[in-house]
Amino acid sequence: RYLSWIGFPTKVFNIGDYRRKLGYAGVDKSFFEIGNEVGMEIRAKMVEVVQDEMYTWLQSDDEAKVALFDATNTTKERRRHLIQRSTEEKNTMLVFIESICDDPDILAQNYRLKLENDDYKSMPQEQALEDFKKRVFAYEQVYETIEDSEDRSHIQYIKLYNVGQKVVTRNCKGYLPSQVAFYLQNIHISPRKIWLTRHAQSIRQVIGEIRAENEELTEEGRQYSMTIAKFIRMEQENIHISGPGKEILVLAGTQRVDSETIAHLQMLYPVATTPLLNELRGGSFTGMTKSKFQQEFPEIHAKREADKLDFRFPGEGGESYMDVIQRVAPIIVELERQQRSLVVVCHLAVQKCLYAYFMGIPNKDVPSIKLPFHTLIELVPTPFGTNVREFSETDMSDYF
Repeated sequence: RYLSWIGFPTKVFNIGDYRRKLGYAGVDKSFFEIGNEVGMEIRAKMVEVVQDEMYTWLQSDDEAKVALFDATNTTKERRRHLIQRSTEEKNTMLVFIESICDDPDILAQNYRLKLENDDYKSMPQEQALEDFKKRVFAYEQVYETIEDSEDRSHIQYIKLYNVGQKVVTRNCKGYLPSQVAFYLQNIHISPRKIWLTRHAQSIRQVIGEIRAENEELTEEGRQYSMTIAKFIRMEQENIHISGPGKEILVLAGTQRVDSETIAHLQMLYPVATTPLLNELRGGSFTGMTKSKFQQEFPEIHAKREADKLDFRFPGEGGESYMDVIQRVAPIIVELERQQRSLVVVCHLAVQKCLYAYFMGIPNKDVPSIKLPFHTLIELVPTPFGTNVREFSETDMSDYF
């Protein structure tokens, strides 16, 4: 998700998914044991087939891409084969990521997440957990941590301890490996929620001005401000999350319309404001109505309609959607890093960007995303994607 967002097409090649496609879904721990020669042969063959698919995708054109080879590459021999294969491919850099965890609480949480995959969906939870622990034990019998001496001491790796408590890198040079290491320092698996909402309705918004600087809420907007505060408070009281995710932090833009929207929220929760959440800047057209912009500057309006992603408003400070996508990158890292649940009050272009990131929507489609007004969008990040729900102002009021 993060690598795609910063401009690198990224695809996961998961051995477990391939195994399940071959009809080996739900196999028990014996399939992974050392003495199971048939299982070992099948697994070795799958590694070769999935590598073929991976390198075919990587070499399909000259674009810089990232392939995530998701498998238990836990022995020196397996890694030696992977390194040898990578040397046979042109313009390929191989970086190993080893996740090391000895925190019992994190392990227990990770085990629960694993039980959501297709191997265990139809199995009673206690039975599934017992089988998965036996599978882990089978892996432990052959596990060899990555050592500096591998690949004649040229091995490139990132070691992640207890989901980001510590990150160690070796021979990882260049922009992309450093971005991967940076991202891994900021992730976690703690459950939490993220609520996105646009600022409440403003008077200048009703008039149709392009990003007016000093906006005051309408009466309807003030009512929405109160509604979301009541709803979030009720959600916090009823949320089935323990730990930091039970706490709430509010993030908002720095304009008047933002401060008025969070007027009630800030009486309940800590608030952090940043101009990174402000609206796409309209340059010389700031404060102009959309109808006037279209009528008096038809050529410029036509250019924007033809390419909203890259069109930048002329004049000082004017921005394009691509500018906003780059601008919100620190916000995205903060959303990934925070273990508290978050309420994000922002403007339409920014809301589209944040929504697109969590839902895996390509950058080119960001301008065309339709998000309802006076609606709270709930995002729940999981290892398998992001769950989403929408609450209109009427929905929220019905909860009271």
